[in-house]
Amino acid sequence: MIVKCFKFFFPMLCKLTLLPFAVILVLLTGCDNPEPAVMNHREVRPPPGEGSTGDICIIVRNRAPFTITGRVQLKSRERATFRLSRNKSRKLCVSGTLYGNNTVSFVLTNFVTLPLFSCYTRYDRAIDVYAERRGETWIYSATCQA
Repeated sequence: MIVKCFKFFFPMLCKLTLLPFAVILVLLTGCDNPEPAVMNHREVRPPPGEGSTGDICIIVRNRAPFTITGRVQLKSRERATFRLSRNKSRKLCVSGTLYGNNTVSFVLTNFVTLPLFSCYTRYDRAIDVYAERRGETWIYSATCQA
C-alpha cells in the first residue's frame, strides 16, 4: 500500500531510480573492447637434442633502467642467480648438463622470484637485457640466441 501510494505521488521518482542503472549499463558496454594485452616472452619448451656436460660461464648485462633479478638454469637443475643494477654486468658460472643445442634457461624474475621473462640461449654469448615501458607495464627483451 505504501509503495503504491509512493508511486502515485512521485511517479518520476520510480523512473529516476532506474536512471543510475541505465548509466552504469551504458558505461559497461563501453568497456567491452579492452586494449590488447602485451605480454613478456615466456619460452615453454627447451630446444630438442642432448646438451653437453661440464663447466660453463655466461655473462649477463643489464641495459634496463632499473635493477633486475633472475637466474640461469641447466637441464640438470643447477642454477646461478643474479641481481644486477642498471648498466652493470656479471659473469655467472655453473656446472652441469646443458639443454639441447648446448643452451641454458635464462629467466628474469620479480622480487618474489616469479618469472617475468624466459628464453633458452647459448652459453657462449653474452645476454643483454632490455626493458621498455608500455602503458603501465614493462616489456622485457634479451639477446637470446638458441
